[in-house]
Amino acid sequence: MRKISAYLLLITMGLAACKEEGASPLSKDGSAPQPVSSPAFTALPGAAKITYSLPDDQNLAYVRAEFEVNGEKKETKASFYKREVIVEGFGDVAERTVKLYTVSYSEQSSAAVEIKIKPLPPAIDTVFKSLAVRESFGGINTTFKNGLGGNIVIGVLVWNNHDNQWDHYDNYYTAADSGNFSVRGLPAVQARFGLFVRDRWDNHTDTMEITLTPIYEEELDKKKFVDGRKKNWPIPQLFPLPQSGKNIAEPGNLSSWPFGNMFDGNVGGNGFHTTENKDQPLWIPIDLGVKAQLSRYKIWQRPGGYAFSHGNPHQWEIWGTNDTKDVNSWVLLDARTMVKPSGLPLGEVTNEDTQVVLNGQEYEFPLNTPAVRYIAWKHIDSWASIQGMLGFFHITEMTIWGQIK
Repeated sequence: MRKISAYLLLITMGLAACKEEGASPLSKDGSAPQPVSSPAFTALPGAAKITYSLPDDQNLAYVRAEFEVNGEKKETKASFYKREVIVEGFGDVAERTVKLYTVSYSEQSSAAVEIKIKPLPPAIDTVFKSLAVRESFGGINTTFKNGLGGNIVIGVLVWNNHDNQWDHYDNYYTAADSGNFSVRGLPAVQARFGLFVRDRWDNHTDTMEITLTPIYEEELDKKKFVDGRKKNWPIPQLFPLPQSGKNIAEPGNLSSWPFGNMFDGNVGGNGFHTTENKDQPLWIPIDLGVKAQLSRYKIWQRPGGYAFSHGNPHQWEIWGTNDTKDVNSWVLLDARTMVKPSGLPLGEVTNEDTQVVLNGQEYEFPLNTPAVRYIAWKHIDSWASIQGMLGFFHITEMTIWGQIK
């Protein structure tokens, strides 16, 4: 027992010694290193790259830059292997002071060396100047360019006539270099809208004000939708594809993923899933139950590990008609190729990619789209079989809006 106790005591002493040694400075030299010299800067959008010369000091561990962003003290560090440091987060082009310190292994700082910098206009300014807003179905649509990159938020406000103030209505988050988004759910009456851009440092632009009138629309009743795959409707014009003029073939579906799941309102459950290894393009005809001028539609991919992969649609067309017996009456209503925000290869997704899948992806029909009762989804290819001859199709949900005629 004495031998075991002595052994445990040695282990405990050894661990304590290791703990003390790990907490000690790498160097016992308590002196501060010499400061940097010859600082210079290169202006960047909302930032600056500062270069400098380092002292010949074996005690130098890193360089620390101190500065302020919106009244809050910030700092960034660069190891002694580098001769530059980036300071960022500035919301304007005003001149400001950055203090540079060399720091020893024992965390002793040198005297400060100050340099005045003047950043270029930040990304939020260039995005704000690029905003183009137009009226859209149930709201407004905004296009933007974010050529400088980085995460931004475009905020949308609506003027409250009753309270005489701006109400926050929506936020659009993105790191894409360009794109567009819509806000919906508004009545078809004239309204004042405000838009601003914000970055992750809480820098804000001014607010753009614009008066527009959303276009009337309503969500079509999904309970009226009917699976048209067994109706023997002739396929729309497919020339020069070999199946032109034939009846629309019925791509079977997995038993737990029937046609009706595509319109059950559940964006997180099982959706519609055809059987696999079908000739592409696949045709999915639908009787809408009413004649309507279609305004937009929204689809939800199969999420999780299937995002931008597997049988989720990559390229498609939507055709429409009011006479399913006449193959020549079908007209092309919309044609799309899905864009993956990150642009990463198959199987790789970012947080933004995942969020897009969860939010659903929305597409507008042209304003001059004719009113139709019957539509057909032409599935050209899926993400797992781009430009392939064989493939399959699945989504969890689809919602369609328009003006009933």
